[in-house]
Amino acid sequence: MKFEEAWKGFGHGEARDGERAGLASCRTVYTSVVPRYWTDHLIAPVRTIGAETATSLKLSYWFSTVEDSPQEGDPNFVSASLRTSTATAWRDAAPSGFVSMLPFEGAQWRFEQPVSFMQFHIPFDLMGMVCVSLFGKELTHDHIRMPADVRDAHLHHSLEHIRHRASSIEPTNLLLDSWALILAETFLLRLSSHGERNRHGPFGKLPARGVARVVDYIEDGVDRDLRLSSLAAVAGMSTYHFARRFQETVGMSPHSYVLVRRIERARALLRRRDEPLVDVALACGFSSQSHLTTVFRRCLGVTPGEYRRRVQ
Repeated sequence: MKFEEAWKGFGHGEARDGERAGLASCRTVYTSVVPRYWTDHLIAPVRTIGAETATSLKLSYWFSTVEDSPQEGDPNFVSASLRTSTATAWRDAAPSGFVSMLPFEGAQWRFEQPVSFMQFHIPFDLMGMVCVSLFGKELTHDHIRMPADVRDAHLHHSLEHIRHRASSIEPTNLLLDSWALILAETFLLRLSSHGERNRHGPFGKLPARGVARVVDYIEDGVDRDLRLSSLAAVAGMSTYHFARRFQETVGMSPHSYVLVRRIERARALLRRRDEPLVDVALACGFSSQSHLTTVFRRCLGVTPGEYRRRVQ
């Protein structure tokens, strides 16, 4: 079957993507505080992700017909803006690129109407923890460059990838945490003065007993929205070292492995039960039936309903 062939390659392709993106993690910083820019502003975001939960990454979508717009500074977040329309924009009279950083001290923006953009906000404390893990150096605000026009193809690709994924599914907490760590490392490597230093080398593999404990924990909680910090605690190490060593041991990121187990459980339920798809989705840790359908089709090339009809 085609979906069997598709399934064989899933997870390891995800791991390679994560490896190219430079997945780094440390003790993840969770916050329910939203960026000041969301509230102290002439316009309001049309959609937010992570605003009502204690996640480490906050996402916001914007559409504006306002020509001049002040941006409140927020030193608690490292924030980037990805313009998703062709309208021209300026930051403090300087031309803004498709990717722009939001200065900690605030800025004055001018837009060619109308304009749409997406923003990515990472807690500064998380950036600091990743910086220490990568470079052995403390991070201050002065260490990060915040250009109006970020001409970095790798960073642009990373933001676009997250934008498309976040638009097609409802991101879980585990996925938001993973994205935050990927972006934190990317920002540090591309935009910090510490980026010229050599990164930490391989961390080695997890011991077999540690892998077994984590796998058992995932199996018992696959229907829940798992967190990286919880998995790391089971392994008895920091989130940074756990995520690195898990990928080196298993061959895929923790998020990819959890997704594999969720799809496997969904396949088992679809083969032997005739319960509603929404119940299958919730039993496997997906937020909704549409979330299950999107991920299932992306992984196997068929919808859950089509899969059930073929195997029953």
